[in-house]
Amino acid sequence: MDNSDKIKTFYEDYYTDYDTYMQRTGHYDAQIYIIDQLDDQISEPILDVACGTGILIKKLLKKYSKISGNDFSSTMSETAKDKTSLLITNENAEILNSYNQKFKTIICCNCLYYLQDRDKAICRWTELLEKDGKIIFLEEYPFMKPARLEMKEHADELMSLISPMAPVDIEELMNQNNLNLEKKVKTKIDENHDLFGLVFSLES
Repeated sequence: MDNSDKIKTFYEDYYTDYDTYMQRTGHYDAQIYIIDQLDDQISEPILDVACGTGILIKKLLKKYSKISGNDFSSTMSETAKDKTSLLITNENAEILNSYNQKFKTIICCNCLYYLQDRDKAICRWTELLEKDGKIIFLEEYPFMKPARLEMKEHADELMSLISPMAPVDIEELMNQNNLNLEKKVKTKIDENHDLFGLVFSLES
């Protein structure tokens, strides 16, 4: 079953609760830390395929200027646009019809678990990638059901919309799509789970 519409509606409705939850639980801090650890892997132009409310884009703007952002949720993409003053598109990350330029870095943060057709998405991203470009994933594992007040009422619905993957399974998926692991880092979100950063490049 394709949950694309349900995912879009979920984040249209609950993006403020989600944003607050991510801030208060240290998820956003962990994302920024991982981006710092992967600084040597990032080159512009940059595309963030699921930029949310613009947390990582704001971080990247301190060093880079050629950045594009996208989010499936119109409320999140509008918030990111307000925060960054950039053009932020509002599309399914598997399709991205608005884009025809090539990027040196494509970032996928907290998006892979929601994709309905991962191979389709990766194929599209590789079409948009420079030959020497990198695709960077930031994903938490194990994925923990939110228990804090901000997301507690929405937690069951959220869990029904995702399909988490272990980092080793992400590596296998990317290898099947002719991309090689270049670098892997992680940091603790809390005592129960970590945030992983995985960098892939096209096979030469």
